[in-house]
This record gives sequence, C-alpha cells and structure tokens, in this order.
Amino acid sequence: MRYRYHKEQTSRPEVYLLDGEVLRQQRERNRLHSAFILVGLMALAASTGYAISGPDGVIFSLLISGATLLVGSASGSASFRRTYGAITLNRRNAPDLVMLVEELSLRAGLPRAPTLHLLRSPVLQAMAAGDREDPAIAVTSGLIESVPPRELAAVLAHEIAHIRHGDTFIMRLAYTAGAMTQTMSSIGLLMLFALLPVFWATGEVLSPFGILLLTLSPTISDLLQLSLSRRREFLADAGAVELTGDPQGLARALQRIHAMQGDDWERFASRGGRWLHWFRTHPSTPERIERLAKLVPPVRADLRLGGRRSYLVPLSGRSRHSWRQDLMRPFL
Repeated sequence: MRYRYHKEQTSRPEVYLLDGEVLRQQRERNRLHSAFILVGLMALAASTGYAISGPDGVIFSLLISGATLLVGSASGSASFRRTYGAITLNRRNAPDLVMLVEELSLRAGLPRAPTLHLLRSPVLQAMAAGDREDPAIAVTSGLIESVPPRELAAVLAHEIAHIRHGDTFIMRLAYTAGAMTQTMSSIGLLMLFALLPVFWATGEVLSPFGILLLTLSPTISDLLQLSLSRRREFLADAGAVELTGDPQGLARALQRIHAMQGDDWERFASRGGRWLHWFRTHPSTPERIERLAKLVPPVRADLRLGGRRSYLVPLSGRSRHSWRQDLMRPFL
C-alpha cells in the first residue's frame, strides 16, 4: 500500500508516493535484526556464566539480570532536569511545538504525549528518555534556532518513534546483558589466573574454547550493543516516516545537521580502516539518507493517481517560526 504526501510548495510542484511496502520491509528487517542481536547478547552472557560454573552460572546470570531490570528506568524528565538543567516546555511558552508533539504522539498511539524539554546548548541534537508511561523528549536551543519547522517535525517524530518502539528498555536490556558478560568474564579470568598453579600441578588441561570465550566475550558484547543501537536508529527513521509521511523532511534535517556540525566519528574513521564503522553508535548520515530515499520513488507530475482516497496527510511542520521568538527570549 502506498501513502500519498504533499511536498512543500515550490514553483514547480512535484508528486511523490511514499512506498508503504518498502517502509514495511525496512521495519520488519530492522526488528528481526534487533531480535537476533538481543538473543546473541543474552546467549553470550549465559555462555560466560556456564564457562565459570556450569548451569549454576547461567541461573546466577539470569537472576542478576532480572533483578537489574526490575529496578526500572529513571524518569526521563527528572534525568533531563538533573543532568542537563533542562527547561520544561508547555502550552504557555511553546504552544505550537507542544501541540506538534501531541499530534505526533496521537499518531503513534502513545498513552500520553512526552514531556518536552529545552536544553541550552548550541549542539543540534534531540533525545528521548523514559518509557511509554513516562516519556520525555529534549531538544537543544541550537536545533530550535537552526532547523526549519518541517524538518523539526521529522526530528521529533524520530524521537517519538524511539519511545513507541520501547528503545529505552531494549537498550537497557542489552546493557544489562553486556554488563553481566563483562562481570562473568572478569570473574572467570581472575579464577583462571588464581588457579593456574593448581592446574599445572594436577596436569589438568584447560579448554581453549573456554579461555577464548572469557577473553573475547566482552568485546563481542560491546560490538553487538553498538550494532543494536544502529539498528534501532534505522527503525526509528522508518517509524518517523510512518508518523509524518514525509521522508524528505527527515532526510533534509539529517543533511542540514551534518552540514552544520559534521560528524566527528567520520573524521576520525577517515584516518583508519572501514572496520571502525563497527564502533559507531549511529549509522552514518549517507546510510540513513539512502534508506529514506528508497521510500520515495519519484513519479511524473502528470501521472494519474487513480483517485486514491487512503493516504497519510503529513504534518505541516508549522508554516511560520512564530513560536521561536518567545521560546528563545530567555537565551537572548
């Protein structure tokens, strides 16, 4: 199924179709990859526990991981205020921006709209925290000042997609499995060195696979977590397009942010090999834009659309910057 959306008015308006099938395929592929990576992380944690003390080590790993997850995540709003000194935005100081977040949240089916916060920083950035029951989004003053409304709507949709997909919990789960792998590996290596004289005295042969597992498992776990983070970014991009019907808005935002502040990781990686890609937390901007481009195959402006009635009306992104002057007054 294809959803039609309207491009911003120009002197020569064009018609684009959002390819719903490609969007569905991207979402399903990223979800499947995420599931495999999570299973791999948990299997790695269980394997390191088993290498130390057999089944008891696996049970211990599961109990500690479960207890860690039961503690729950901190409130996103509290984290933004405590860590960054964020200012809470509401219908009084940023009515259009808050209504935009509410509209996106309604489309995403969230039980409540995320609380919006402003961070005093020139960096062009937005971030999400919390879960579906207590979500929060923070945007920097640099982003508000630099990005036009249509692109800002796409960026906010990306963050709401993170909340919709439960990425905070998923990454906590991945971090917990990784921390358990690191802990069990450290314990195993300490026991190995401590008991090495005993093994030599008794002539007991150590398992090369076990030693290799304990040595390499922390690095493998870190790489899997980074890969999962990149996959969730791709999934959030697809989720943002689903909410706005405007892949070009997000692509333009990514291009603008990349052009204005660059990518420190890409500058670093340019001095090394392609293998450095595996240590990124986010996909590169060209990769993300390439995937977004696949969602909007251009068609001729005179092509008859057959009277389609089922189409997703995109967010306007607010036609003017009227809210910015009041919003930015405390920082001027």
